[in-house]
Amino acid sequence: MSAKAARRYANAFLEAAVEQNDLEKANDDMMLMINTLRSSNDLRLFLKSPVIKKDQKSAALATIFEKKINTLTVNLLNILSDKGRLNLLEDIGKHFIDIYNIYNGIIEVNVITAAELGDRQLDNLVKELELVTGKKVKANISVNEDLLGGILVRIDDTVIDGTVKHKLNQLKDRFASASVE
Repeated sequence: MSAKAARRYANAFLEAAVEQNDLEKANDDMMLMINTLRSSNDLRLFLKSPVIKKDQKSAALATIFEKKINTLTVNLLNILSDKGRLNLLEDIGKHFIDIYNIYNGIIEVNVITAAELGDRQLDNLVKELELVTGKKVKANISVNEDLLGGILVRIDDTVIDGTVKHKLNQLKDRFASASVE
């Protein structure tokens, strides 16, 4: 039930932001709140606690985000507080980012490399991924030296594995099956 409610709030917030020509600021506000919640387990527990009164939760959020978020986002927090739904804030933020990306034709791509990419390599990779997907690409880059070399790209449920480690495992499997025959 809470996932449905979070989606409804996220959709309504996106629609309101579009109506007010404030979508980019709304997205910035959501990113700020999500990052704040992810970095503070205490804050997440505080918002989810049924023991703490909604006025206390609302006052804490007002103090944390004072002058950092726009009026539309403050109104969302007030509505959530009035309805006793501040515990959904992180889920609302996640759903909002998802529908914001869809609305703007953005796809998130996870890229794992064996070594740090240079700016030029990263730009070329993003351009190539944009050609393949037909969308604007937001690349989340991480480094895993265990890959030995190459790159692993994850787009939604699709994985493109061009790592040396993967190629070596394929060779090992091929040699193992050839020796059995």
